[in-house]
Amino acid sequence: MDFIPDYELAKKESRDPIFGTYSSAYIITNEDLRASMNFVPKNCENALVVAASGDHPLFCSLYGAKNVDTFDISYNAKCIMDIKIAALNIMNHSEYTSFIKDLYDISVPLTRIKNMDNILYKLPKTEYDYINALSDYPIFYRRSISLNHAVLPTQFEYNELRKRIKLPYNFILTNICKIGEKLTKSYDFIHLSNIFDYTRSFYYEHVVLSLMERVRPGGRIVTQFFAEGNDQIFDVYMAKIIKNHNNWILNKTIINNNKFEYFKNGIYVLERTR
Repeated sequence: MDFIPDYELAKKESRDPIFGTYSSAYIITNEDLRASMNFVPKNCENALVVAASGDHPLFCSLYGAKNVDTFDISYNAKCIMDIKIAALNIMNHSEYTSFIKDLYDISVPLTRIKNMDNILYKLPKTEYDYINALSDYPIFYRRSISLNHAVLPTQFEYNELRKRIKLPYNFILTNICKIGEKLTKSYDFIHLSNIFDYTRSFYYEHVVLSLMERVRPGGRIVTQFFAEGNDQIFDVYMAKIIKNHNNWILNKTIINNNKFEYFKNGIYVLERTR
């Protein structure tokens, strides 16, 4: 990725609630990724997922995708993703869990987290310098409440990830509305997790149509929501798309995320039949 971060702009934008190039990155997912990753097709060669907290590409690999590309509007999402991959390669499950717990806890300074120095040395120099320079700024969304361990990989899942993930994922820095212009390959699986909860509804159709052009026969676009109501608006746009594209089918499922203190999730699976 050829990108040189602007430190002064990052100091300002990291505190801005509007999503941008330096928006705070989540430390841990707030979604039930196991439910949506069950839709990864068998023999999935290429997948595209949002980088987010880094959990999305990890779980995508765990559920069978061989090659995973990632994207996000925020450079900080790449940083947290690369941090997790570096940690994965040098820590056991217990150490990793403790590391993520400390990373999540805002009362623990970034520079005092156990093993953080070892992790940062594994990152590209641009990221290493950036994270050190911005360690006092909210480039990561840290909190004072307890971390819900249910969203962390289990011991078995972690062992599998250590076998599969050695190198950082390919990353595309982009606004979701421009993602179609940045892609250079076709995919068997595209996961849009939480994306449309923050995107204006009049962009829904444009984004999905641009991605449909990049899906192989038998491939799927899986869209996940956590805010009840947004999925119903999305449903209207998807019905219009399906009506005009005979080689696509649409399925919807509901999962209950109350254990994570969120609304019911709507998961849409748009599948190319030929």
